[in-house]
Amino acid sequence: MTIQDKCRVLLIAPTALDFSGRPIKEKRLHLPGLTLPMLAAITPGECEVRLIYETVEDIPFDEPWDIVGVTSMGSGIVRAWQICDQFRAKGVKTVIGGIGASLGEPDWSLTHADAVVQGEGESTWPEVVRDAIAGKMRHIYRTESLASIADLPVPRYDLMNRRVLGFWRPVQATRGCPYSCSFCSVTSFFSNTYRKRPVPDVLRDVRAARESGSRYIAFIDDNLTADFDYCAELFEALIPQRIIWMSQASLQISENIPLLKLAHRSGCRLLSFGIESLNLDSLEMIAKSWNQPTRYHQAVKTLRACGIEVSTEMILGLDGDDEATFERTYRFIMEAKIAVPRVHILTPVPGTPLFARLQQSNRITNTNFADYTGGKAVFQPAGLDPDVLESSYWQLYRRLFSWTAILRRVWPNSARLGPYMRAVVWISNIRYHFHIKRRISPGIL
Repeated sequence: MTIQDKCRVLLIAPTALDFSGRPIKEKRLHLPGLTLPMLAAITPGECEVRLIYETVEDIPFDEPWDIVGVTSMGSGIVRAWQICDQFRAKGVKTVIGGIGASLGEPDWSLTHADAVVQGEGESTWPEVVRDAIAGKMRHIYRTESLASIADLPVPRYDLMNRRVLGFWRPVQATRGCPYSCSFCSVTSFFSNTYRKRPVPDVLRDVRAARESGSRYIAFIDDNLTADFDYCAELFEALIPQRIIWMSQASLQISENIPLLKLAHRSGCRLLSFGIESLNLDSLEMIAKSWNQPTRYHQAVKTLRACGIEVSTEMILGLDGDDEATFERTYRFIMEAKIAVPRVHILTPVPGTPLFARLQQSNRITNTNFADYTGGKAVFQPAGLDPDVLESSYWQLYRRLFSWTAILRRVWPNSARLGPYMRAVVWISNIRYHFHIKRRISPGIL
């Protein structure tokens, strides 16, 4: 490549793989990630950049590219390897980054790609591109310490294909989580840190997202509400923006009614909570005993009373679980009328304390990372047969997302959502109903 040439960079978010190992394709991706538009924003200006979300777009394998960057998370690392193999066979320089590449052994990805980025891409991606242009790209680029997340550039929302990506735009206010749950790849990736962006920077990105054609914002933070003082400042600042937003949080916010009311005024209509389990022994196993099951029902009621709908994430196969766990989980979700419930089989992500503990005790039975989808048992549970865990998991999902169960959970909910957000909840349930028929774990896309 000469200095006069325009370097062509392709950035790809791989799709997930289905139960048979085939790439999952959909007509629409409702919650696209932020990684691609952020990487595009920091790519050197002399480059031409294109973004591909493989779930809803075809990868242009036959077009001429100088650099292909692929992000990875969870079982998506396997699809990232497959994609890089195809481009590498054509002589294209390939780079893999993201949580999957960062927490796993670098040699796993270097078998398929020319370079691996470990850690946050903002610190290293521009260097990767310049090195590739100069013909001196290294095999490993590693962020040695976490940088400030102030003064990040505006994500390239203009490069996102609105025709297939729906209405929601990703924005980030915080990174990481102050808690240390042993199963969580986010905690491991961010080294148990929690950082907050300056509120004016967040507002700038919200306005840019709105200018791209939508007032619906998905804060892709892992725990947006961990710092109540920061949240109060952010929520106050969001009120004039007249947006509708959703995010992830911890249940502690349910004890702060004034902050919940402020969140609703700022446009919050749905929060997702990782409550994980109804069993204290199971919560102890994953270092999340601060999550108190006795307060779950009241927390849901409080959130709805403040106008905010509830989504939950739960885990099956923890050490305190037995065959009665599935029925208890079903009853809780139905009695609490959780609008959008998601349940996962415990999955030991490489690089997490959970993975190290299960590996040390020889309880990991499957190292094919294509199966690390949250829908397969890849380890030996303490109190369950793996086959029983897997079959009972899918039976539970079929019960939760039967047409009758969807109606019972969603119809009577009292949160003040408005017609659009009510439609979002209904459509999510219908979509998950059909995903479950295909054995696609809800939330994997």
